[in-house]
Amino acid sequence: MKRRKFIKHGILGTIGAGIIPGSILSSRDCTVTHPDILGPYWSVNHPRRTILASAEEPGTRIFISGIITTDDCETPIQNALVDVWHANNDGCYTIFQECQSGNSNNDPHNLRGIITTDQNGYYSFESIFPGYYTGRPRHFHYKITSPSGLELVTQCYFEVDPLIDENWDENHPGLVIPLEETESGLVGILDIVMNEDSSFVRIDNKPFISPNEFSLNTVYPNPFNNSIKIDFTINSFGYVDIGIYDIEGKWILNLIGKKMQSGKYNIVWKGDDKAGMEVASGTYLVMMKFGSSIQTKKITLIK
Repeated sequence: MKRRKFIKHGILGTIGAGIIPGSILSSRDCTVTHPDILGPYWSVNHPRRTILASAEEPGTRIFISGIITTDDCETPIQNALVDVWHANNDGCYTIFQECQSGNSNNDPHNLRGIITTDQNGYYSFESIFPGYYTGRPRHFHYKITSPSGLELVTQCYFEVDPLIDENWDENHPGLVIPLEETESGLVGILDIVMNEDSSFVRIDNKPFISPNEFSLNTVYPNPFNNSIKIDFTINSFGYVDIGIYDIEGKWILNLIGKKMQSGKYNIVWKGDDKAGMEVASGTYLVMMKFGSSIQTKKITLIK
């Protein structure tokens, strides 16, 4: 069977077609899916698609699918947005890092994509088995948004990974899944339970459209030497969180963490960490969180 037909006609396609025995749903452990860290490498405007990796992308092909339900573990959530991104075979994240890969079409969102659940709450995608990133187990990042705007950020890990031990499994309940080897590649299933009341979910849910509630505007000068000015705008009252991370995803410090009125603002980072010590020259990330959305910008400190 050809790889690109596998999702449509293979194991994943059987579930996607709506052939889901009631015994499977009723036997599932009804626990809301455990959240996990977003990390620094999420970006806006990921494309809608079910194949995240090009045919030339190095690595083992992998097919992940699942069902997204409300907190009763039975009511499917259709038209949920399942945003997935991950590192390449070498542990490198596109957009934020210079990655050697099989991205022959120069796709700026290589190994990233958004899948929309069908009427059964089903999603599936094809990609490559993620590489190791800074000593962490292999993982897919998930950012799920229901039509009501409820958001869940989590990750998916794998039982076959030698870095997964009892402590990791215990601290990431339900997120470590088994994989099956097939002729087409690895196959895994991650079902997701949202903390959403089933009584508020209807079969005719309309797709969720994220409002343009804020923007991380300009950062200048960039590169910078002593300090950098960060301009941002919020269009409604809400909690604003702006932090600095290094390129490996390590948190450096928070610049803002408070509720603010709508308007245009700016803040200055002087190249220091949470202890007030100067950080080394290099590339850093400005990450702004507002409501259920996040934006990031890459900045460079030169001393």
